[in-house]
Amino acid sequence: MKRICVLLFIGVLMGVAQEVVNPAKAPLVISNSGFEEVSPDGRALGWGGWWQREGKGSATVVEGGHSGKNAMRLFSDGEKDWAINASPMFDVPLGGEYEISFWIKVTEWGGTRMDAVPFNGKERISWSIGGTRPPKENVKDWQQVKGFFKVEEPMNRVMFRFVGGGMTDVLIDDVVVRPQLIPVIPPSPKVVGWASEPVMERHGRSAIAQPLKDGGWYISWRLLLEDPQDVTFDVYRTADGKTVKANQEPIAQTTDFIDLAGSEDAAYEIRPSVGTPSRARSFAFHTEGFNTAYLTFKLSDPAARPGKVAIADLNGDGEFDYVVMHPGSVIDPWHVFWKPSPNTLKLDAFLADGTRLWTLDRGWSIEQGIWYSPYIAYDITGDGKAEVILKAAEGDNRNEKGAVETGDEWLMVLDGMTGQEIARAPWPSRDGFTGNSGYNFYSRNQLAVARLDGKTPCIIALRGTYTLMKADAWMLQDGQLKKLWSYSSEDRPRNLQGQGAHTTIIADLDNDGRDEVILGSAVLDDNGDPLWTTGRGHPDGIYYGEIIPQRPGMEMAYVMESRQSKNGGLHVLDPVNGKFIWLLDEPTVHVHGSGTCADLDPLYPGVELAGADADGHKLTEKRWLFSADGQLLRKGKDMTYGFGVTTAYWDADLQKEIVRGSRILNPDPGEGEASDRILGGVVQVADIMGDWREEIITGMPGELRIYSTTVPAFDRRVTFAQDYTYRMRMVTNAMGYTSAALTSELPSATHPNLNISYDYQEKTLRVVATAPLKQGYKGTVTINPIGGCTVSKSSFEVDVPANGHALDIVKVEPDMEGFRGLAKATLAIVGGPTLQSQVPVVLPAKKLEAAVFAEAEDIAAQQGGEVQIRTDKADIQGKAISHWDDIGHKITWKLIVKEPGKYSIAVRYCNSTGSRRKLTFDGKDYGEFQLFGTGGLGEHHSHWGYFVPAQKGKKLIFELKPGTYDISLENTDGVPTNLDYIALVKEK
Repeated sequence: MKRICVLLFIGVLMGVAQEVVNPAKAPLVISNSGFEEVSPDGRALGWGGWWQREGKGSATVVEGGHSGKNAMRLFSDGEKDWAINASPMFDVPLGGEYEISFWIKVTEWGGTRMDAVPFNGKERISWSIGGTRPPKENVKDWQQVKGFFKVEEPMNRVMFRFVGGGMTDVLIDDVVVRPQLIPVIPPSPKVVGWASEPVMERHGRSAIAQPLKDGGWYISWRLLLEDPQDVTFDVYRTADGKTVKANQEPIAQTTDFIDLAGSEDAAYEIRPSVGTPSRARSFAFHTEGFNTAYLTFKLSDPAARPGKVAIADLNGDGEFDYVVMHPGSVIDPWHVFWKPSPNTLKLDAFLADGTRLWTLDRGWSIEQGIWYSPYIAYDITGDGKAEVILKAAEGDNRNEKGAVETGDEWLMVLDGMTGQEIARAPWPSRDGFTGNSGYNFYSRNQLAVARLDGKTPCIIALRGTYTLMKADAWMLQDGQLKKLWSYSSEDRPRNLQGQGAHTTIIADLDNDGRDEVILGSAVLDDNGDPLWTTGRGHPDGIYYGEIIPQRPGMEMAYVMESRQSKNGGLHVLDPVNGKFIWLLDEPTVHVHGSGTCADLDPLYPGVELAGADADGHKLTEKRWLFSADGQLLRKGKDMTYGFGVTTAYWDADLQKEIVRGSRILNPDPGEGEASDRILGGVVQVADIMGDWREEIITGMPGELRIYSTTVPAFDRRVTFAQDYTYRMRMVTNAMGYTSAALTSELPSATHPNLNISYDYQEKTLRVVATAPLKQGYKGTVTINPIGGCTVSKSSFEVDVPANGHALDIVKVEPDMEGFRGLAKATLAIVGGPTLQSQVPVVLPAKKLEAAVFAEAEDIAAQQGGEVQIRTDKADIQGKAISHWDDIGHKITWKLIVKEPGKYSIAVRYCNSTGSRRKLTFDGKDYGEFQLFGTGGLGEHHSHWGYFVPAQKGKKLIFELKPGTYDISLENTDGVPTNLDYIALVKEK
């Protein structure tokens, strides 16, 4: 038997016909494949017992078969998966190809399919190497479904089983497995775009000036790819009509500067030794108490929180602008989490200076939630100005439940400056997503931009993640969208089904100068044909970039939601061919969330990877943190990053910091503070202005905020925005799951580094000097004196080998609790630069001892909800409460005062992103208060903080007599917050 398409093509090239011989020769005869043999209790003889995860449903023989008297009815009214095994198990030849088929009559499909389960001897390799395709929709009579599988090493045996899940009611009959070469789809042609050379974004200096709390201004700007290696900079200040140079010597080691003589009315200009000067923007930074200064962008809806932001240059001035989607509602297509959209989504477009250009109402036919509403922004015309690309629909196509299951859907391109439509084309259709989960599966949509010809920015519109996957490629030319190719997994092998991730990554994997489309565990080549697949299923998180610096090329890291029966719940692979480099060597059920993938620990070269297994969506103790090369660093409760934590390059060293709620922390085991606090839930982290460090973009009611570091740098590098690997991840972070953008070159692998962090529990300063991959050095580390602290040593010598480190622990003991100071250390490298790092030294107050306590669990009354009492939270006094999640949920406690005096209120609490609560004490309403985000919900000791009510900058003081006092806190924003205790603290 010949492969008509591909082999005919090859034969033409070679001048001969090529015949493929199938090693599989005989059918694999399934026992009782027509279900005519029946046991006394109505089961099909030769078939295994019915299994359903909740113990529901049945597999019984009934009359009314397709070709004979009987058929087997598979019925389940449960929500979870089910299976029934066929027999016997068969020996199969290596390379053998088979067709699986059966007839089905559908009442409720439930995802029913027949899978081939591969074995090596008695050891099962995986749960499926191939299976049947879905039946056609809306066919009530019998229809035949087919699928294929190929015997690949180390497989030598196979068994078959029917599987599905959810509501199911089908009849099946006439099961056949026979030798059949798998049909081959011919290769697609290469894309030819309109661009004659790669379309590149233009980047300015993006210089900024921020006020410092102790006086002066912090100025920061970009180093650009086109800058000469020896470029230097001068900073000029203009105030009162006079312009002076603020720096004494040319700035060569960094791209930042502190101007102690600066003022609010000063303007700054950055003058490179080669190139065009750039003005520093300073007008828009706001300060708020002890928090970091920020830029603000006011939304068109003052009550909405931002959900996503697309970052691109809309007006062509070389500075990033912002397209913000709001509100940030989390509505998921899965029926467990789905709910009707309460209102419509909006897009607000802003220039870099905060000017709002336009607002677009996306309408009722685009439901709220990230999977219904993908959008991105990028220059796809080459004119230097970004377009906005989105999934669009018109009118109101909601059904009686509020779901959108019908109506036209469009890929639409908008003018970035006006929001007006430029062009549209059909979105990949809903066709082929069958069964009672069809809505869930087809409602998952994504967007990306790729240079499919290596030059022209092309649009990729995607649909489907868990089962069927579709992708259409388009380019905008002469005001029209032109289709380049279409991909569907429908007629592809089983290992291409359901391999999607919750995002899309674009990169040139095979080094041919053209971008590939990374769907998840499968990759499409630049022409839309499959390049490779691991067949491992659906990853929750994927990362592409330099992970293992000592290994040539890039790597990809995976966090796998799909069950991995033997290994691979976390893994790193070679993106050129999809071959594994290392895998987590134990089974996992559902490694949930995006995990954490970042260069966090200076003791280990490269990027660390962390993830945690879930029970449903609940965190388990199966947690792991691995080094870049697969060494297990932490596990169980010692791995504190849970399902994933936000990371950012923030301070001077070349490792990232972690963001927990409002706190920026060092990622060492002590998780000491690295900077002042921020406010709002993190929307995205990206290098969008200033030097190479990343900005943290957050959302607050009615505004988008951008926080940028003021920690002085000790070196410089080209802005990450000009690293194509990083920039393409920035683009797709506007939709789907947002996760860390990796770089194509790891800073710590190419430059010397000084990393310091403070552990307040141990009262120690960890000092780590690291060397780049190819060159070691010698030097001296000096610890500056810290007022109010005793420091055990002031300096020490280091001899750091290439790709190695030197570690020292310095005792730094503050004189008092509640101390806040700044530790600074310098590394003078022999024959090289001098580096300086700094870190806050913070000794927080301990749990209160002398106070009037009401334990959180000792509730006098609650209205509008019911909390859960917890004993599993870290570092709690007695017990804690959780699930205080609903607006209007009010809790009251009683505090018994025995001594008269003046008291303040202290509430020990934790939350992830900040929350608001209304306070009532002794019958008086004191209004709403902001509780800062502490970084988590009590899984780690560092998550706990104190809320001390204050008004107009002064904490509330109460003159109290002996007696019993009621205190109530009411949830006013629906944000979860956990409590340990409430206390009245006597003022001295």
